[in-house]
Amino acid sequence: MPAAPPLIGTYSVPAVRRGEVVTCLYRDRDCTVTTLSAARIPWPRVQPRGEQGGSGLWVNADLVRAIRTESATALKHWFGVSTGVVWKWRKAFGVGGRATTKGSTRAIRAAAERGGAAVKAKEWTDEELGRRAALSKRLGLRPPPRWTPGRGGWTKKELALLGTDHDEAIAKKIGRTRGAVTSKRVQRKIPAFSGWPGSAPAWT
Repeated sequence: MPAAPPLIGTYSVPAVRRGEVVTCLYRDRDCTVTTLSAARIPWPRVQPRGEQGGSGLWVNADLVRAIRTESATALKHWFGVSTGVVWKWRKAFGVGGRATTKGSTRAIRAAAERGGAAVKAKEWTDEELGRRAALSKRLGLRPPPRWTPGRGGWTKKELALLGTDHDEAIAKKIGRTRGAVTSKRVQRKIPAFSGWPGSAPAWT
C-alpha cells in the first residue's frame, strides 16, 4: 500500500455545529453547516443559505491555508475531495501550475528523487547499454560513459572473479544477478566454473 502523502501543516476540525451559520470564503457568502465529512480529516460540509444544492466543504481560513500550501494529492487524500474540486479551489485563490505550493514542490522533488534512484539502481545489461548507445548515435547525441561502476559497469576486481566460482556464487558476492554474471562471462569467453582445478571438465 502506498504511503499517505505528507502534509506540511496541521489542521484541526473546526468547532462548529450542525445548523450553525458560517461564512464560506470560497462561495463568498453565508452558509449553513449540514454535516461532517467522512474524510481522513473530517471537515464541516455547508450549503449556501436559501439554496437546495451546491453543498460542499466549508472553506474557512484554515482550509484556504491548506489550499495555498499543500499538494493536490495531499488535499485529495486527507480532505476527501476530487481533482476537479482542488482545481476550482486553486483557481479561486490564485494558485496556478503544478509546483506553486510548497507541498506540490516537495511532492514533485520526492517523485524525481525516487525515479532517479530507480534508474541508478537498475542493472543495465550489455545489450541494453548497446541499444542506448546506438540510439544516442542515431540522434546525434553524445552518450555518457557506459562502463563506469557508477553506471552499472564492471570493475577490474569483479571481472577477475568471473569463472572462479559458480555464476550464482559470484553474483551474490558482487551484488549482481546470475544472468548478468553469466552474460558477462560468456561475452569474455571465460569457461564456466566446474569445481575442478583449472576449470577442467567435471565428470559426467
